Amino acid sequence: MIGQRIKEIRNNNNLTQEELADGIISRTYLSLIEKGSVHPSTNVLIKLSERLDCSVNDFMQEVSHFRYNDVEILREIAYYEQKIEQEDYTSLHYFIEKEYEAVEQIPAPDSGRIHLLYAKYFKHSGDRRKLNFHVDRALELLSTVSINQSYIDAVILKVGLLADEDAYESSLDLLEDTLYTILRFSDLDLGVIRIMFEVAECYQKCGEYFTSSRFAARIKKQSKMLHIDYRRDALLLLEGKNLAMLKKFHALDVWTSESQDAMSRLLNCYAKYKNGNIKAAEEKYKDIDFDLEALGQDRVLYDIHKELEERLGFI
Repeated sequence: MIGQRIKEIRNNNNLTQEELADGIISRTYLSLIEKGSVHPSTNVLIKLSERLDCSVNDFMQEVSHFRYNDVEILREIAYYEQKIEQEDYTSLHYFIEKEYEAVEQIPAPDSGRIHLLYAKYFKHSGDRRKLNFHVDRALELLSTVSINQSYIDAVILKVGLLADEDAYESSLDLLEDTLYTILRFSDLDLGVIRIMFEVAECYQKCGEYFTSSRFAARIKKQSKMLHIDYRRDALLLLEGKNLAMLKKFHALDVWTSESQDAMSRLLNCYAKYKNGNIKAAEEKYKDIDFDLEALGQDRVLYDIHKELEERLGFI
């Protein structure tokens, strides 16, 4: 009971475990106290009470069934969503420590946003098991309301996990169901483009280059209507790979002729080689600074690079 009460007062004071424990005990020991695994000494209780600006007797009271301040929670969710948008993950563990996902009073959509924050954090930290758990919970909770950008973020995260397992059919089922729902019930124009891009990429990964190319064309049309340039370089590379696999080498040469990106230049070199312009292909190939790790993660580009290595004679 004491541990639960300490945790309650700590949360009310908006302190992390690190902040409360600093200079008194270790964070790990405080965590054990709050879980009820160990019983702290009177000396520790006094020091904790001083930092929490309360009395030791306050720790002996029953844990109140208080409701977390919804406004404060929403403010924190929005704050950490912005942090992740800026690719700043350093302080997110403070948010995770508060265990808001266990608070029953939080509405499902907001709880879904919390699980989505966790999922993005664990994706960044490389914990695939926790990523999988939290993205599934996010999808479940966010699906209780109309599709929004948070749900689309969760879908894209889940598709990435499925693609890593070569589960392209499941990826496409999820993406196409989401796209159908958006087109039927929602006005999320940017959301349509984001999902269509994932669909195009997924079709490409499973070798359906013509279908991928059709979705890429739809993305360009939709982007033009909305006066936006969604993921221009990524879309250029996606369509370049489709053209290469569909053996449209003249179109590929034109499509990639202006790009300075190494991967697009590789595709341009490939187009020149396939069009019989061997000398131009050799000259361009010499000047490309390849990221071999990135090439190894892309089947199409890896195979193209391997062919050019063999044919053009460069080691």
